[in-house]
Amino acid sequence: MKEDDSKCRKNILCDFEVSRDLPDAQVEICIRCNKKVIYKKDKRGRIDNKKYLRDHIRHTIQPWGKTRKLFLQIYGEKWLREVESKLKGKKSKEEIQREWDSMRREIVKRERIYI
Repeated sequence: MKEDDSKCRKNILCDFEVSRDLPDAQVEICIRCNKKVIYKKDKRGRIDNKKYLRDHIRHTIQPWGKTRKLFLQIYGEKWLREVESKLKGKKSKEEIQREWDSMRREIVKRERIYI
């Protein structure tokens, strides 16, 4: 596989979903462009984490720091304003992390509906 497996033909980045989980490989398909990617597993049943995270950047980007531009490109200003308003009153890192994890799952879920 090439370095740019996560580039989508219909969107900015592919949105992979597990199609088959076999003992020696995991097959995933982009729900937007139907691109298929196969992650081979090692003897312990683990896949290459570096490649997996690179291909699934859509699910790990954050609205701040180095991935802010990409977050805005994929999800837009609307989601950024919502994230910032919900996190405004939070005080502890744990509180912020819990809220962000919940919001990230919600953003990904709602974005999949708008395909």
